[in-house]
Amino acid sequence: MLGLAIGAGGCVYPASEPSGIELSWRFVEHNEVDGEDAVQVRSCEGARTEQLAFEIADEDEPRRHGTFRFDCLTGYQTAIELQTAASDAFVPLRAGRYAVSVFAVDDAMNSLEAERVEGRTVEVADRGVNVEIWELRRAPITWSVELRGGESCESLALSLVYAAPEVDLPHYTPSNDEPLPLYRAELRSDRDLTMGGQAIACGAAIDGVHRFTGIDRGVYELELDIDGQACRVRIDLGRSRDTTSVIDLASPPCEG
Repeated sequence: MLGLAIGAGGCVYPASEPSGIELSWRFVEHNEVDGEDAVQVRSCEGARTEQLAFEIADEDEPRRHGTFRFDCLTGYQTAIELQTAASDAFVPLRAGRYAVSVFAVDDAMNSLEAERVEGRTVEVADRGVNVEIWELRRAPITWSVELRGGESCESLALSLVYAAPEVDLPHYTPSNDEPLPLYRAELRSDRDLTMGGQAIACGAAIDGVHRFTGIDRGVYELELDIDGQACRVRIDLGRSRDTTSVIDLASPPCEG
């Protein structure tokens, strides 16, 4: 076995002439419906990830393998942080080729729920440190919205916004004067229900289930404008790959 290392803060380089891989990671969103420029970098919390587990196997001697776990914050770096500081996530390895698989762990106490998010072959040089940068994407969510009571209103506008952008989005600058940022302006369901704040007509035709695919996991707020009356519903996406929210427009389950 290669062994087991658990990141607990601080570098773990050997005393002299280290060889191995320095691991740096960040999360990026999956959904590109608004184009590549709309894709955000997510924090560990925003990506719902508590730990990263790296399975490493020596390709020349497969019996030499091991799993190395790090708290997500140990090696998390934005592009700017990558240029200014080294990562604290380091795995000492002798020279050779290694197959590396990365698993995102939502709950460190239940690692069986780990999701494989990336994999590659890594070359480790003799007496050298390889810096391996990982842009990770969590698997997207299918979100179903079941609308009821469509005949109880005349107009409706729905907006899916980030619930805590100051926590989930490292590049977000909070402002007391601005509303919560929209997740995607062009987000549409399989039945063409929009989630970008566009006004639509109510009626029986909008009742039923609307499915949105490719949604990035996270915590959102669904803002509803029903005949000019606004309220919000908290939406938690990420506990499962398929989540359903029921919205009764005649009696919306939200706060004003």
